[in-house]
Amino acid sequence: MKDFILVALPWVIVGITLSIVMLLVTKKSKKKGSISKSEEIIDNKQESEEETYMSYGMSLGMCFGVSVSSAFMNKFGSQALTYGICFGMLAGLLIGMNIKKK
Repeated sequence: MKDFILVALPWVIVGITLSIVMLLVTKKSKKKGSISKSEEIIDNKQESEEETYMSYGMSLGMCFGVSVSSAFMNKFGSQALTYGICFGMLAGLLIGMNIKKK
């Protein structure tokens, strides 16, 4: 039972994360369709700043780090998850910072 949980947990985490990201993206696209004039001015000011996918990158990087590091749980123990989360978030942060929102 423990082996099944260790194998299935990363896939469950990735599935939940992807569903949350998809939900947020669809909410944002629906919200942009019904914007009043004052909200449009505020949005234009915010869009003048450079926006990146830093938070999405960190979230997906953490999930990817957990899924990869869970393969090394038998060899390195719980430290594998710790390093997987840290390096996954770091990689996601660096990748997400370099992708600009359109």
